[in-house]
Amino acid sequence: MVLAASGIIIQNKKILLLQRSNYTENYPEYWGCPGGRANKGETAEQNVIREVKEECNLNFYPTSILKKGIWQDRNYYRFLGNWSGKIKIQELEVLDYNWFSYNEAIKLQLSFDYKEVIELLYKKQLL
Repeated sequence: MVLAASGIIIQNKKILLLQRSNYTENYPEYWGCPGGRANKGETAEQNVIREVKEECNLNFYPTSILKKGIWQDRNYYRFLGNWSGKIKIQELEVLDYNWFSYNEAIKLQLSFDYKEVIELLYKKQLL
């Protein structure tokens, strides 16, 4: 089973979403949170810290798990956390990024389980 994790980054009741490039075979041009597959030996926490840094240059500090589950061959984790830094996207994997309110985000083409993630955040009054 492959481990994968993503970081949920929120500011002023808006979520940071990245638009996936055509570099990926899964959900090209769809929107989602920064994240990806773990390297061998990485924990879910180490994985999310590295992936957020690689994809959008932010320092991410996971504080809790919003959601976890299994998708195809992946054991995935969706982490809430604190963050710092200035966004700079990795152009190979990311086409675009933006901050979205709940009403804006829910209308996007969302990858993987991010529609559920956004609904959960809304129910918890984080968006």
